[in-house]
Amino acid sequence: MIIIKGGVTAPKGFLASGVKAGIKKSGKLDLALLYSEVPAVAAAAFTTNRFQASPVKVSKLHLKNKTHQAIIVNSGNANCANGKVGDKDAIKMAGFIAKTLLLDKKEILAASTGIIGEYLPIERIEAAIPKLVGDLSETKSGKFAEAIMTTDTVKKELAVKVKLGTATVAIGGTCKGVGMIYPLMKTEGHATMLCFLTTDAAITKGALGASLNEVIDDSFNMISVDGDMSTNDSCFIMANGLAENKKIASKTSDYYKFTQALKFAASELAKKLARDGEGATKFIEISVTGAKSKEDAKVIARRISTSNLFKCCIYGEDPNWGRVAAAAGASGVKFNTERIDIYLGPIKALANGTSVKGFDKGKARAIFKKKNIRIKVDLKSGRANATAWTCDFSKEYVAINSEYST
Repeated sequence: MIIIKGGVTAPKGFLASGVKAGIKKSGKLDLALLYSEVPAVAAAAFTTNRFQASPVKVSKLHLKNKTHQAIIVNSGNANCANGKVGDKDAIKMAGFIAKTLLLDKKEILAASTGIIGEYLPIERIEAAIPKLVGDLSETKSGKFAEAIMTTDTVKKELAVKVKLGTATVAIGGTCKGVGMIYPLMKTEGHATMLCFLTTDAAITKGALGASLNEVIDDSFNMISVDGDMSTNDSCFIMANGLAENKKIASKTSDYYKFTQALKFAASELAKKLARDGEGATKFIEISVTGAKSKEDAKVIARRISTSNLFKCCIYGEDPNWGRVAAAAGASGVKFNTERIDIYLGPIKALANGTSVKGFDKGKARAIFKKKNIRIKVDLKSGRANATAWTCDFSKEYVAINSEYST
């Protein structure tokens, strides 16, 4: 597997566009379209927040269709808490694309991101559809990535290719979200986290869903910016089969190769989200090793990643490893506190549950001055491990979110 240039249009047969529909007061791009030139199978994972946005509900319903060809996305408005009007508007968005591209409405998926509780300017969206469709191109993945942004500061794209038998399969992706990020998505069928993945692999709908389910748990579900779960979190993937590999229908060696490549792409995109967290000045990787189970490792890693005290000490460049120990202990996971080791970068701060004699706070502070910081917690109780990604908690985050709806 290698990284290649591009985003959602890197795989064969995918086109994208992004236009200004007047949804955002800023006048920036705010309406995007992703299109497969041939019918594709699709899978998705959505927020487990009980207060789900209208496009989440509509996309869940449309996913029951056997094939899909397009995803329409707007930014600047979450279309959430708008009741039946919001549901109808999400359906209308899908209908606009279906009518223009001569497709069945159920072949269209939808996503929204932005402010909760404001009705979509559906007439503006409808007026922008001709240009949105007319601008579809394999060179417009960047426009698509830009149009889905809210408070993001940079576009987030990635593409890879992997050999499956004699065929070369491509996987492309883009995502957005820098605040209100603490996804916990499931594939029964999260500023918000939205991710759009494409592949030209030939794979059945069932196998694609199984692969995405494996990938979500170790990538997007392991990031946190502020510990708040969005009402709109969604991760979509479409596979159109144009790579002409032997179709993946079960958990064969090709399935595992494909899933590994997809997991790499999703993890790299997830890291981009954490790096661009609202007001973020530092990127933090938290590794928990030696756990009795994968779930125990995940719970502890995620608990540390959401500790505001820990995130504040990272921002203040204060190597207070006690914040890490306290968060791990508050996770609810049972472990022997007399065996745990904690590392700040390469520096061991805690050994067998006791502070290390001669711990050099000056050297540790130098670690915390870096842009990329790695924390390791070794429970020494088993062989399972997990990694979470987060960012520091800065004054700018408070400023951004105290003015978000104004």
